[in-house]
Amino acid sequence: MREPSLPAGALDSIRSSAGLLDLSRQQRNVLLFRPMFQLERSKALVQEADGSSPFDGVDTHYLALSALDHMMEATTISMGSMSSEVLRHVAGTAARMRPSLTPTQAQRVATAVLDALDNKANKHREFEADYFDAPSGGMRMFRFRLVQFQPDPQDVYRYTPTAEGYLVYLGMLDLSPEDSQELMEKMLDLLVRRGRFEAALDIARRARKLSIEFRQLISDKLHQAYRAPSSVNWSKEMQGRLAEARKHVSDRQAEDFRMEQAVGDALHEAIELHTRENLVQLRETLRGAGDIRMKLVRDISASNELFIAAQKTAFRARRPMGLPDLESAIFPGVMQLHLSVLLAEADKFLSALYPPRPLKVFDLNTAFTILRETRTDDTPAAEDEGELEQFSPVPDPFPKALVDEARNWLAAKFETGATWQADFLLELAREEGLSAASQRCLVFILFQSFAQSENPFEGMAVRKSGEEFILDFVRGDNLEFFKKDDQ
Repeated sequence: MREPSLPAGALDSIRSSAGLLDLSRQQRNVLLFRPMFQLERSKALVQEADGSSPFDGVDTHYLALSALDHMMEATTISMGSMSSEVLRHVAGTAARMRPSLTPTQAQRVATAVLDALDNKANKHREFEADYFDAPSGGMRMFRFRLVQFQPDPQDVYRYTPTAEGYLVYLGMLDLSPEDSQELMEKMLDLLVRRGRFEAALDIARRARKLSIEFRQLISDKLHQAYRAPSSVNWSKEMQGRLAEARKHVSDRQAEDFRMEQAVGDALHEAIELHTRENLVQLRETLRGAGDIRMKLVRDISASNELFIAAQKTAFRARRPMGLPDLESAIFPGVMQLHLSVLLAEADKFLSALYPPRPLKVFDLNTAFTILRETRTDDTPAAEDEGELEQFSPVPDPFPKALVDEARNWLAAKFETGATWQADFLLELAREEGLSAASQRCLVFILFQSFAQSENPFEGMAVRKSGEEFILDFVRGDNLEFFKKDDQ
């Protein structure tokens, strides 16, 4: 029986790379696990004097993922983990995995895991791996890092996962943190509606880690801009990214609020103790993710001022060093030279004053502002340092009794159900003989009540009347207080 032969030209089509699938992204995702596979293979070569190995019964894959999890969790507190903290965490995990390990052996295992993640065997360089690229029909080099060891704003070196490290931890899901969060929230909503609260709790914890990752990615970009402001075009490269981050946080916070309400409703209806415990933990996890996003909002809000401050430092004059001062040491000696000698050496003196490379000035207005500033280091210290005086706290202008008296007076007026205006209330207080301090306290209470969250009078709503009033001790926009039922 003859085997079926390929049609004419089919072999050439197979040999051609044009008909091959582009699997480059999947190949790169697989290559990210190569450092952990190499550690698993090389751990068999580590043996003690008695022939045993500290890695017997130890899962290095789990330890590597646990180290990445610890680094990512630490980014919410201190921008990463110090090497000693990572080693302590991995050593403790290895000891729990194999209780017979001695502290020295557990530390040895932890060091091997961290070295494998940081590529210590290759002098902490990037990992390199070759893969076949179908579109180009040739081999390509893929370079990546799983962790990075960099200083934080206080110059303390810490480990943080890279984008590839996050991808390994997320199980090779090639999704951005924003997309992954939306996917997790849809899964969470579905599980809560089906009553699978234990599975929903696990999904909520994963979504919280995605919030950590997203904040870390934005923070890394911001710190890179702060460290090298000249290498970043803020308006083109960062403003759009920060606007997207604000929108993402706003959408996610609205979704979290809706989910908290759903979990709260389910908690009121739950009867079993185990179900109630899962719902309480689920609600706390959702709130924790919201707190992480609020920290990201604070980072974004302060980014413009921090970037401007980083730009100013680029133009700030250098601090005094051990070099001779031009005005006090060099110029007097030059001016004492004979005129003929000075003319002969003038070109050399002038060329010596120019920098070897022209400095780049990105914003002349900022440069002139910095030049006009008074350097604190150059300001001579005062001869008389003065005397220390005991600090006396400023007394509270409105004691609690006065505040209670003013609130009770307003509450009595509001109980009538009529509509009141701020200027009329203040005039009425003066006519009824309230003290000047009480009248000023009434001003603060009235305008504080304009914010609905700060309004101490239940059932009363506040709005601007559209006119301005002027009294002998206060002026401003007039406020109108009315019953909520009258809206």
